[in-house]
Amino acid sequence: MFTEADCQGRPDWHLLQNGAVNLFHDPEILARARADLASLGYELAEISCRESMSSFERQFSDLLHWEDQFGYAPWSGKLDALNDGMRDYPFGASERSALVIDGFHRLASKDAAYAHGLLDILESAARDHLLFGRTLVALIQTDDRSYHASGLGARRANWNSREWRPLRPYD
Repeated sequence: MFTEADCQGRPDWHLLQNGAVNLFHDPEILARARADLASLGYELAEISCRESMSSFERQFSDLLHWEDQFGYAPWSGKLDALNDGMRDYPFGASERSALVIDGFHRLASKDAAYAHGLLDILESAARDHLLFGRTLVALIQTDDRSYHASGLGARRANWNSREWRPLRPYD
């Protein structure tokens, strides 16, 4: 994906080096990030939180081709289902995509835990897609300069497959 020589100068390096979810307040800085990613061949998709929750759900349903994936539409808004839907994120030929979520502060102000869960799913999905050579970066626009979300995409240490064994009673 990156070589030692080019990583520091590429705009996507700066957006991915500390995780795939990036917060933006300034519209001009967000516009620059979008343009930089487009110039690198990233496909851009946008979801708006500025309307109703049903509009938000419908936009995600359309983006993820919900009915094709699951046989019903629209997405119900349940985060477990979104986590499943993100497995088949619709990458184009470049296998690079930027998901822009606009007006995230509206979602976060209604339900902070739900908003955090959404970002957690995006971070985890981005990491999972990297395993298959696909890059997903999330550009999250918020009017709330004080917003922060820690612990996104948290993983635990796993035992390697040669040493792992199920625990037996009294072990």
